[in-house]
Amino acid sequence: MTVIDKTDKPLKIEQGNLYATIHPQQGERVMIIGGSETLMARCSDAGAAVLPAASFSQVKQNEFDTVAAPLSIHPYADGTQWTAKAYEALRQGGRFVADFAEADSLPSATDFPYAESLAGYWERLKAAGFSTIFFQQLSAGSAKEAVLNGWTELVPSKYPVTVNRFIAVK
Repeated sequence: MTVIDKTDKPLKIEQGNLYATIHPQQGERVMIIGGSETLMARCSDAGAAVLPAASFSQVKQNEFDTVAAPLSIHPYADGTQWTAKAYEALRQGGRFVADFAEADSLPSATDFPYAESLAGYWERLKAAGFSTIFFQQLSAGSAKEAVLNGWTELVPSKYPVTVNRFIAVK
């Protein structure tokens, strides 16, 4: 299902790498939490103005059209706070595009302290204030498939793995 938001940008969850769901546009301001260099480069090549965010001090209110959170958010012990910060960083009508792995799909709780279930992520997005939330559960049956989806953090996991892809609108 594809829904058009106020800016005529399709709200559609795509299979594969998170980039396809972000679908960056020329001049769009995009913040990427966790600093995936490949994702930042691809968004920049599409003409988006990209800022990597690795600390809360880098986040300014109402500044971005899209905030993206690839799986690289899971190593942050304060991962739960990033959802609220993403909301603050977005302009009205902006999108938070995120991949959140199911807790049992992450290879180690020590290396990936931020982990919840689909219901937990959903509740966290609602609590942050997002008004419209779309999701799709995606899976990978092997390390190769995980890499092709951009989920390198899951390579050492037990397969199959499940990732919840969200688009949440402010």
